[in-house]
Amino acid sequence: MNASFFSSLFEKFKHFLHRLRAASMPVLVVSGFLAVLLIIGLVNRFGITNSAPRATVAGTPTVSVISAARSKPDAELVLPGTLQPMRETLVYARASGYVKHWTVDIGATVRAGQTLATIDSPEVDQNLAHAEAALASARANLQIATTTLNRSKELLLKKFVSMQLVDEQEAQMQARAADVKANESDVRRLKQSQDFEQVTAPFAGKITVRNVEVGQLVTANSTDPNAWLYRVSAVNPLRLFITVPQSQAHAIIPGMAANVVLSEFPGRTFAAHVVRSAGALDPSSKTLLTEVDVPNDQNELASGGYAEAHLIVKMEQPAIVLPANTIIARANGTFVAVVGQDNRIGLKPVTLGRDFGLSVEVLTGINPGDRVVTNPSDSVQDKALVTPVVAGKP
Repeated sequence: MNASFFSSLFEKFKHFLHRLRAASMPVLVVSGFLAVLLIIGLVNRFGITNSAPRATVAGTPTVSVISAARSKPDAELVLPGTLQPMRETLVYARASGYVKHWTVDIGATVRAGQTLATIDSPEVDQNLAHAEAALASARANLQIATTTLNRSKELLLKKFVSMQLVDEQEAQMQARAADVKANESDVRRLKQSQDFEQVTAPFAGKITVRNVEVGQLVTANSTDPNAWLYRVSAVNPLRLFITVPQSQAHAIIPGMAANVVLSEFPGRTFAAHVVRSAGALDPSSKTLLTEVDVPNDQNELASGGYAEAHLIVKMEQPAIVLPANTIIARANGTFVAVVGQDNRIGLKPVTLGRDFGLSVEVLTGINPGDRVVTNPSDSVQDKALVTPVVAGKP
């Protein structure tokens, strides 16, 4: 198909128009329009301007990139934790017997030394009465031994008794004195055991669990782990333990301010402060255990609840933060695709830090200013040639 062919075709078309000159104008217009469409179709199909075949050029793929940048030096660190009481203990019985009555239930606020329950222990009472009688007898024997010794010493001056007799009576007096001390010790011990019939709070706090009922048999110094009677918790202030990542651990200092947020108090923050830290990173998680104290004067906060601590930390060299859609997770590690100066892809292995959901912290592997590919395909290859386009620009 060449130019002579189309010239012949055109001459035939002119002859056709001449024959249709006598026809009506609408038919002429329609026929001419169809003929033009036919010619255009043939030109597009076979080409007349250039009979040579067209060259096909395959372009390089286009990728969207962003510039890696560090986060702000004054960053808010949000770490979760569980509110715990400042002190908490289980109260066991120190006297054996039956529970006579209990005086406080769960939720009650108690002071140190307040009676929580009373144990009826008749054996202790009887043993105390016996010990007191034995002590009275021992004191009487000591008095007799002392009086006898004094009289013998007077008779010794008059040579009416021997020195050996005086020595024996003095030894008897010392033995009676020792008996008195032994019986006094028994009485004190039994009185203390009798005092243990009153189960008291070891410190001021709140009763969180009651595990005792009237008539229940309790045993002193029981090894049963479920033999406790009460759980007492000191809930003002509360403690919040958080684990700080290694990259921010050096910025945590005792006394720094913190705000605690709970989901059940929307829009409210509770002022708190850092009290202490472990001073060493956990070998497995590479985090620093830190204690934050939260005042609870109004008893609004419940121990055991989930809370978040917000801390403002100043970073000397903030970590790089990238969108989550830049991360490539493969079986052999975690990578990001970086476009070099030669517009070729470089797969860089990275170490990730905190995950913020839509973004993630990158600790090692890339530098500020690197052009990082967003939404890379799973088939992206190292050293592939691409055309980078800055995200957000046409």
